[in-house]
Amino acid sequence: MKKFVPIIILFVLILTGAGSAHAQTSITVTRNEALVDFPQSVTFQLEVADASDVAEVNLVYEVDRSSCLEASTAVPVPLEGNQAEWTWEMVRSGNPPPGATLRWAWQITDSSGNVTTTDEQSHTFVDDRYDWQTVSAPNIRLHWYEGDDVGPMLLEAAVAGLDQLQNEMGIALDSEVQLFIYGESDDMRDAVLYIQEWAGGVAFSDYNIILIGVPPRIAESWGVPTVRHELAHLVVGQFGRSCVGGSRPTWLEEGLATYAEGTPSERVLSDIANGIENNRFEPVRSLNGSFSAHGTEAGIAYSQSYSVVKFLLETYGQENLQSLILTLAQGKGYDEALEAVYGFNVDGLEQAWRQSLNLPAREIPPTPTAVSAQSIPTIEPFGLPESVPTESAAAATAPADAAPPTTDPGLRICNLPVFPLLLVGFGLVFRRRK
Repeated sequence: MKKFVPIIILFVLILTGAGSAHAQTSITVTRNEALVDFPQSVTFQLEVADASDVAEVNLVYEVDRSSCLEASTAVPVPLEGNQAEWTWEMVRSGNPPPGATLRWAWQITDSSGNVTTTDEQSHTFVDDRYDWQTVSAPNIRLHWYEGDDVGPMLLEAAVAGLDQLQNEMGIALDSEVQLFIYGESDDMRDAVLYIQEWAGGVAFSDYNIILIGVPPRIAESWGVPTVRHELAHLVVGQFGRSCVGGSRPTWLEEGLATYAEGTPSERVLSDIANGIENNRFEPVRSLNGSFSAHGTEAGIAYSQSYSVVKFLLETYGQENLQSLILTLAQGKGYDEALEAVYGFNVDGLEQAWRQSLNLPAREIPPTPTAVSAQSIPTIEPFGLPESVPTESAAAATAPADAAPPTTDPGLRICNLPVFPLLLVGFGLVFRRRK
């Protein structure tokens, strides 16, 4: 065994030398900038003092967001002279919302395979068309620019909504949320590429950011319940985040958010009263998926969803509701999750809920068709203000043609001189053994 000690020491010295070579570089960066034209594009610019020994340049960038997968993107960028430039065209991918933070660094490889990685830079996207004011509370930052009382009023609504979620559902916010309140829906839509023309708000759940267009004249009647509604979506989304493809049925998602608005509106109460009087409710199973695109029918679906969630909470308690959300996050189907927690499937839930309203049992088809959940955007208020939830929009952070992150080639190249030395070491060992 002692005969092999020299080769072990030699091998350690070789690897140590290789690591030192990898860390040494003579490349000096003289410029590292990002020119932002929000929400259209970001142009990354790099300049080095001497490019004669540069073999390869890669840009690595990402936007801070909640993700189950690696979110950074590596893009090879050609060097022209001593400069490299690459533009992220967000018109092709969609843009992150205001308030999201972009991070980037450059990896520069020289002819020997040594890699220089620049210090990480960051930029927080800002919609600089407006002079924003900010108010805050624990885990909430709310930005607005129109109407002196709008910001404080909506912050108070947000805090009240979070308190209700905590007290009545046992679900708390676990990371900071930002809200951007625009003075008009048109102003909000101009900050987001590829948003529906009729949208009054959008929730970027992966970024914990909400944008809502709230004219000051309807801040109390429409803005207050909508802020509470949207925060509920984000809080429930954090609590029930799934990395295995789990989802929540739309009646549960929207029913929880409508419940979080606080005292039900006259419209919600009227919808429920009319449904009971005329025995005209949609099958709960049909509310697993997307609601009607028509405003009136959609509003009734939200009211019915509110009633179903209220029944679950008041009859079975908050702990069972939490268990349902977490079971769905594990990837269980809607029927399977309900049966595991409550002992009935979607149809059994409907019959129990109808019984609580003193309605006759509905005849259930023997072979129901499964329907997937769908998110529904917030519509801009027309006539009488109404609160309808926003879609969980996930703006892409990388262009479609960007290359995936690559492994560092420097280590492989730097270790090429190791092999001749290893051969010498083995030769010494074998000579001694002879």
